[in-house]
Amino acid sequence: MNKFALVGKEISHSRSPEMYRKLISPNVEYDLLDYKESSDIPKAKTLLSQYDGINITSPYKKHFLEEIELTTNAREIGAVNCLKRSGDKIIGENTDYLAIVDILKEMVKENSALDVVVLGDGVMSKVVQVAMKNLKLDSQILSRKLTKNFHKINLNSYFHPQNGIPLVINTCAREYVFTGELPGNSFFWDFNYNFPQHSHHLFHKIQKYFDGLNMLERQAFYAVAFWSNSTDV
Repeated sequence: MNKFALVGKEISHSRSPEMYRKLISPNVEYDLLDYKESSDIPKAKTLLSQYDGINITSPYKKHFLEEIELTTNAREIGAVNCLKRSGDKIIGENTDYLAIVDILKEMVKENSALDVVVLGDGVMSKVVQVAMKNLKLDSQILSRKLTKNFHKINLNSYFHPQNGIPLVINTCAREYVFTGELPGNSFFWDFNYNFPQHSHHLFHKIQKYFDGLNMLERQAFYAVAFWSNSTDV
């Protein structure tokens, strides 16, 4: 394996090239394929005639669904972030899900119980919801479509001390900046990485801030395993 690419929109900031060179080889080729419109994206078969594996990021995680076969995880979620060839087939997997499950398991092991609020209702929110369901964890979903003053929302009333450590999972894109209130003992897990609008603002307000880089690195690890496996997942 030596040539890969990321399909997305406005992805010049992506750290994927350096991550995959670290995971696979310093000499690996990794291209950023930035498409303003979904109509500009080549077919999955065309892309995989040029690359050994494809990553997909927002807003195109549902773009290839009609062209490919899905793993069990990806089928339940209805979105993929990795593609590979498997014989005559193209398989789509969601390694975001695998990374999120890992991290949630660790959080539960370290903190016993979590009281979870998920910000956002897009694709990544759905991934979280499926992970929570399969781990038999409960959560509340809040979105700008249904919540007034979503940027400045006061989350204190959504948490109950008897339910566990308050955990906010932010699945919203980088244009969303949370400036509201939340319990001082809460955790804030941001799916964005290197995002000072949150990390600096929340640092002294809460118990712990989790940058999204850990999840990004874990999903990349699972992507390499997925690409390396010659059988269907």
